[in-house]
Amino acid sequence: MKRLVAAAVLLAACGGGSKNVRPGGGSVVTPEWVSQGTGAFYVEAGKQLHGVGSASAADPKTRRQQADEAAQQQLSGGVDALAQSLARLSESSAGNTAGIIAGLAKKAAAQSAGIRDHWVTLDGTEQSLMVLDLGGFRSALQSVDGDEKLKREMSANAEKAFDSLMRQ
Repeated sequence: MKRLVAAAVLLAACGGGSKNVRPGGGSVVTPEWVSQGTGAFYVEAGKQLHGVGSASAADPKTRRQQADEAAQQQLSGGVDALAQSLARLSESSAGNTAGIIAGLAKKAAAQSAGIRDHWVTLDGTEQSLMVLDLGGFRSALQSVDGDEKLKREMSANAEKAFDSLMRQ
């Protein structure tokens, strides 16, 4: 029973999930997203923006909250870059199109992005992964308040805008 509890505590400290422990070998394997960091990626699940944040607080709950906030800030930069790319692709001639697009992108990202994983290193630094899935972003665009024509245009251009981020 003590071994089961110890294994559960170890998995929780490493963020849980099968990606963190090599089967059979017992050695710890750092998840790929930790080394990739923040950016635009094409993964098995599709195109995603990743925000990776880290924190080193002594209290585990505080550390996790700080890492999550840092990941959110990192992802926010990616959403801003996505909005800028969408504004460049826009055919709208409205005076503040870039600002409107940025606002719509932030609202859609807030609805569809989320923390997907955590990783704690042996020295106690916690990493958080926040993900914005391109498909989820497009779906969320349809439900946010705003100019319907501009939202349709953003959804249609989302793939191209995302691809431009992947090349940067």
